[in-house]
Amino acid sequence: MIFFWLLFGLLAMAAGALAGVLVSLFLRLPVRGVWKDAVLGLLGFLVYIVTTLDPRLRSLLINNLIDPVNPGLVVAALCPIVRQVLRFRHICSNRTTNSRV
Repeated sequence: MIFFWLLFGLLAMAAGALAGVLVSLFLRLPVRGVWKDAVLGLLGFLVYIVTTLDPRLRSLLINNLIDPVNPGLVVAALCPIVRQVLRFRHICSNRTTNSRV
């Protein structure tokens, strides 16, 4: 069981890092903080751990035929995407502020 949690954690870190790199390339940002995206992916994967430990959430997901790993991977990829979008907004707001001078 612990082996699978470690494997899923590494998978979540890879998903977070890949999502962060792809979004930064899409938004034409310099690729920085890949390890931060990986950690955010791992933190986002806590959704899987919570659904595993809480029997009500687990039964809700299983009754709807949803594997608890899938929402964990989705949140693991969304956390770095949100970070990159916020970074993009910050850089764009600095560009517009500096261009007025």
